[in-house]
Amino acid sequence: MQRVLTLLLVSFMIFLGYRKRYRLLNVVLSSQMIREFAVRTFFNMPFVRERLLKQIFPA
Repeated sequence: MQRVLTLLLVSFMIFLGYRKRYRLLNVVLSSQMIREFAVRTFFNMPFVRERLLKQIFPA
């Protein structure tokens, strides 16, 4: 019974997280330190950086 209750609770939290994902993202990114870390990490991905640079500076 405990396992079923835990599974239901986790499923409900995932469902709520998905439904409120943009609000959660705004709350998380409201911190400047976390926002800078996220942007730095995002731009360190080679495929992201290449794609953005091709759009900004077309050859």
